[in-house]
Amino acid sequence: MNLRLRLTLLLTSIFVITLGVGAGYVMKNARAAVTDELLSSLDLASSLIGLMVAQEASETSAPDPVRLARQLTGLGHPRHLHIELSSSPEALVLALPAAGGNRARAPDWFIRTIEPDRLDLLRSVRVPNSGLHVIVRADPAAEISEVWSETRLMLGVLVAFGVVAVALVSLVVGRALRPLYAVAAALERVERGEYASRVAGSGSSEVDAIAERFNHMASVLERSHREMTALATRSLAIQEEERRNLAHELHDEMGQSISAIKALAVSIGQRAPAADGTLATSAATIANVCTDVYDRVRHMMMRLRPIILDELGLVTALQNMIDDWNGHHEETFCRFDVTGRVPSLSPETSINLFRIVQEALTNIARHARATEAAIVLAVEPLASGRAKLRLRISDNGVGFDVDRIARGLGLVGIAERARAIGGTLSLASRAGAGTQFELDLILEPESPA
Repeated sequence: MNLRLRLTLLLTSIFVITLGVGAGYVMKNARAAVTDELLSSLDLASSLIGLMVAQEASETSAPDPVRLARQLTGLGHPRHLHIELSSSPEALVLALPAAGGNRARAPDWFIRTIEPDRLDLLRSVRVPNSGLHVIVRADPAAEISEVWSETRLMLGVLVAFGVVAVALVSLVVGRALRPLYAVAAALERVERGEYASRVAGSGSSEVDAIAERFNHMASVLERSHREMTALATRSLAIQEEERRNLAHELHDEMGQSISAIKALAVSIGQRAPAADGTLATSAATIANVCTDVYDRVRHMMMRLRPIILDELGLVTALQNMIDDWNGHHEETFCRFDVTGRVPSLSPETSINLFRIVQEALTNIARHARATEAAIVLAVEPLASGRAKLRLRISDNGVGFDVDRIARGLGLVGIAERARAIGGTLSLASRAGAGTQFELDLILEPESPA
């Protein structure tokens, strides 16, 4: 659960609790107000009726029910009060219903909550010398309806205020957390190797402190990455220089020596007496051994420094290497495709691309157990005279878990060479689903076409 949602839920919970407490307090006050209003009206009406009955009793010894009923009718329909004149519960002389009673306006739960006790809402006035009683009963319906209207408005205002407050707080929290989202996005970019990512200040001292630390970390990583790239480039350049020197030494020294030994062996075989078959056979054996050793040395020289790469370029060198690889690995066929026109590349770029393909083919032969492999070299023109070179190497082998085998299978060497030439390497593999390398490299316009 993210921080914004947690804060919003916390504030909503506080608002709901506050609303509940406030609603309880409002309901308590509403019940007290209804009770006070009804009791006040009931006491006032009872006093007036008592005076009326006393006056009637003083004027006549036997009060007339009809006259008394006429006097009571003159009171009209009192608000909140129900007046009855009766000689017994079964003999009702007059009934005056309360005015304004409409229980339907307030919901039942509200009425049940604030309605006073019915036993407290009744007064009885005895008419002397008549057996008559005037019963005054308070009817809370109208008062409850009025209180409900006021309470509903108040609760509505509270709910509206709470909703607006939560929405505003959520908006403010979202805006306040936006810089943190920017920091999280920048961390993801750094994780992908985009060490130039920076976070702008937001005006908040706390967030700005985080942004400052992040920017410092990113700049340190960027500097370290540049140093590592320069170191890897220098290391690979030294390796290639040593390979080239060793290849030249093998060609100039050992190659010539083997050729001289072979020439001497052939000469000895030709000059050996016909009767001396052993000498001729030994000379032929030496010549054959020299041929075999020379082939091995030539193969070593090709692996140390492919001369064809310097003479005919990357595409021809790759095609020659892949054809030779197919000839030695009959269980797997590797297809090579070129899309677009490959420009002339720098010696460093050419040899590193060649070594990446060479290492990948070695991995396929040793670990993939694949029946098919594909190498695609594609060049796509970009704006400003630049071009994008993409090298894709894939197979249909057993694959592997990238997270578990992050530094094995020659991946470190491939990654170092990709970094040395400024390329971006991506690897996708899953157990049982093969493996795919992709190297993207931006070629600057100064590269000759």
